[in-house]
Amino acid sequence: MTKKNGFDIRREKKMKDIEEATLELLNKKDITNITMDEIAKRAAVSKVTLFNYYNTKDNLMNTTIHNSFASILEEYERLIESNLSFEQTYMELTQYKMKKIQSTTSIFFHNVMQQFANDPTFFDKDAQEKSDRLVLRMFQKGRKEGKINPAYSDEVLLMLMHIFTEGLKSQAIDSDNLMKYGPEITQMFLNGLR
Repeated sequence: MTKKNGFDIRREKKMKDIEEATLELLNKKDITNITMDEIAKRAAVSKVTLFNYYNTKDNLMNTTIHNSFASILEEYERLIESNLSFEQTYMELTQYKMKKIQSTTSIFFHNVMQQFANDPTFFDKDAQEKSDRLVLRMFQKGRKEGKINPAYSDEVLLMLMHIFTEGLKSQAIDSDNLMKYGPEITQMFLNGLR
């Protein structure tokens, strides 16, 4: 592996700052009202730097959203591949997911859907497939530990997880109650898999 030089390190830092500023704005404002000038100011870089690194506003938005989702998948993988038991893994994963959903605004989800509407290839099917593979590895861990009924197919377990995840995003669920009762809800879910 080659050692990074100072230029590469500074470039990566600037890109991280730019994407953090962009993500912050994507959680606060409609994507059509976010300007490159605003992002440059928040990230403390020039507008020229934005265009040098990302070429277009759309590319910056897409890169920021994709990298945000990629970091979530990395955390999922870290938890699933850890030495935690299935139940501990699932509890940690659920807590992480609830915190992520709680910290993500409905404006952000609207912006993601707006990007998808403008470019149907925006959603990375590979990312969804990777997420599903990770979830299945977690369920395989649960089967090995005798915590999941082997009669439940992978397809049904994935469908159940998708339903559960979508339910967590519901505006009808109070986020404070979700955090308060999350461990209890998770335990109920886990008990139902036996």
